[in-house]
Amino acid sequence: MKTRKLVLLISIAVSMAVLSAPIAINSIFWGDDLFDAVFSESLGGLPVSKAGRVMPMSSAAADVLRSVGGKSSAKIDGEKMSATKWIWNLAAHPEKIGSAKIIRSDNKDWAALLKADGRYFSYSEILKNYESLYKAAVSSEKTPRSDAAASILNAGAEYSVAENALAICFEESMGAADSIRAWGNAVADAAKELADADAKKREPDNSKLVKASDYLSRLRYIADFENDYSNAVLRIIHSSSGFKSVAQALLERPPNPSSMETAEDYAKLRDAIASGDKPAARKCLGELILHLRQSGGINFFKLKVENFFNLSDPFLGGFILYTLAAAAFSAGMVLRKFSAPLRGSGAVFLLVAVAVHILAIIARMYIQGRPPVTNLYSSIVFTGAAAAALGYVMYIKKAMPTLAVSASFAGFISLLVAMNLPYGGDTMGQMRAVLNSNFWLTLHVVTIMIGYCGVFLAGFSAAFRLVANIFERNKVEERTSLAAGNVYAILCFALLFSFAGTMLGGIWADMSWGRFWGWDPKENGALMIVLWCAAAIHARVMRVVGDKTFLALAVFGNIIAAWAWFGVNLMGVGLHAYGFIDGGWFWFFVFVISQAAVIPLAFIKKKKSAISLEDGKNTVIK
Repeated sequence: MKTRKLVLLISIAVSMAVLSAPIAINSIFWGDDLFDAVFSESLGGLPVSKAGRVMPMSSAAADVLRSVGGKSSAKIDGEKMSATKWIWNLAAHPEKIGSAKIIRSDNKDWAALLKADGRYFSYSEILKNYESLYKAAVSSEKTPRSDAAASILNAGAEYSVAENALAICFEESMGAADSIRAWGNAVADAAKELADADAKKREPDNSKLVKASDYLSRLRYIADFENDYSNAVLRIIHSSSGFKSVAQALLERPPNPSSMETAEDYAKLRDAIASGDKPAARKCLGELILHLRQSGGINFFKLKVENFFNLSDPFLGGFILYTLAAAAFSAGMVLRKFSAPLRGSGAVFLLVAVAVHILAIIARMYIQGRPPVTNLYSSIVFTGAAAAALGYVMYIKKAMPTLAVSASFAGFISLLVAMNLPYGGDTMGQMRAVLNSNFWLTLHVVTIMIGYCGVFLAGFSAAFRLVANIFERNKVEERTSLAAGNVYAILCFALLFSFAGTMLGGIWADMSWGRFWGWDPKENGALMIVLWCAAAIHARVMRVVGDKTFLALAVFGNIIAAWAWFGVNLMGVGLHAYGFIDGGWFWFFVFVISQAAVIPLAFIKKKKSAISLEDGKNTVIK
C-alpha cells in the first residue's frame, strides 16, 4: 500500500512538472516579461482584432508567424523569439527582421531561388525576386510552381501588413511618435495654406502642401493594401466604433482624440523598444493599458485567459503525458516484476493527460465562443481527446493494458499531428462562412468526430493486440478473443455516431446548400466509414471471420478513416476543401503503410510457452 501511494505521489508530481514546464522554460531560458509575462501585464496581452475576433497580441502575432512560416516562434540571429517579441521587433527593426529566414515554401525550385535555408527564406528575398514570383503567380498555366509562387506572395503580403501594424514611420530616421507629430503638423500647415489661399483668392503654394501630400499618399497606400488583405490586418486602435488599424486611425477626419492617443501610445512603445529602453517601454505599456481600460468594451479577463493558454501550451503538456502513459503501460506489459507500479503510473499520466486535453478544448471553446470543432486543427484535438477518454474508461472497466496503450497512442498521435500542421495550428481565428453556421452543423461535426474517434480507438486497440500477440506465448487465443470483443463494442459505438453524424451533415447541407447529398468527396469518405464499420461488424456477428481477422479489419478501418478525414483534404477538391492543407501526402502514406504492415500479423501463428505480457492483476486509478 505504501509503495502504491509513493508511486501515485511521484506520478502526480511528474505530471505537474510536465504541465508547468512550458511556462518555466519560457521564463528561465528565452522569455522576456516585457513581451510575455504570465501573471503581470505584458505586450502579449494587449487587445488586437484580427480576422473578426478580438484576441491578445500573442495570438495575433503567432497567427501571422504560422501563416507565413508554419511556426509560432522565430529565430533571429540565433536568438529564439516569441511571436510577440518578433512582431514588436518587426516594427522596431524592420531591416533586421526582414533579412531573417522565417518565411516557408515547400517548393524546392522557389526555395533555391530565394536562397532558402532548407525551406525558409527572408522577406527581403521576396522583394528582390518579386518580378519572377509575380509572373509565375499570374501565369495562365496553373502548375505546382505557379501555385507555390502565389502562396509565397500571399505570405509576403501578410508579412508586409504586419510590418505596419503597430506603428508607421514615414522615414527611416524618423521615429513612430515623430511621424505622428509630423503628420499632424503637415496636415495643419496644409489646411492653413489652403484656407489662406481661398481667403485671398490665390493659388495655394504647393511647396507648403507637398509634405502633407507625401504623407497622405503613404497612409492611403497602406490603408488600400490592408483592404486587399483584410483578414491579415492587426487592428490595434480601439474606440467606440470598434477596432481599426493605425493607418485608418491617422486618416480619420476629423481625428478621433481617443484613437490618436492610443496610436501615440503604441508609437512611444515602438520607439522605446527600438532604442532598447525597457523602463520607458514599461511606462508606456502601463499608460496604454490604463487608457484601454478606461475606454471600455474590452474583455480583459478573456484576453488574460487566452494569453495564459498560449504561454502554458496545455496540448504540449498533454502530448508529453500521453507519451509517458504509453511508455509506462508498455513497460508494465514487458517487465512483469514491476507491472503494478508501472501501470499505476501509466494510469495517473493517462488520467491527467485526458483531463488537461479536455480542459484545453473547453478553454478554446470559451475563448473562441464556438463549438469544439471549427476547423481541421480543432477536429484533430477533439477526436484525440474523445478517443483517449473513451479508451481510459474502457481500461478502468476491462483492466486491459492494451486498451490504455491504445488510448494513450490516440491522444499522442492526435496532438502530434495537430502541433505539426503546416501554416495552421491553434490560431482560433474566425471560422469560414461555411462553418459559421447553425445548430445542425454543430451537431454534425461533433457527432461525426466522435464516430471518427471510435474508429481510430478500435483500430489502435486491434493493432496493439496483434503486435502483442507476437510476444505472447500464453493464453493468446483467450486474450485475442477479449480484445476482439472490446473492439466490436467500440466499432458499434463508432458506427452509431458515424451514421448519425453523416445524417446530421445531410440535414445541414440541405439547409445550407439546398441538397441532402451531392457525392462530394468528404461525403463519400463519411459513407465509406459507415459501410466499413457495418461490414466489419456484420462479418463478426455472422461469424464470417475469426477474432484475429476481425482485428485486422478494424486496423484497416484506420486507413479508411484516415482517407475520409485527411486524404480528401489533401486532394483540395469539393465543397469541403476548406480543410485543405498544402503537402502532407508523405506522412499520410507513412501512416497508411504502418497500419497496412500490422494487418499480416493477424495470420501469424505462434507456439505456446510460459511467457506472458499481460496478467489479470492490474493497478488502475478509479
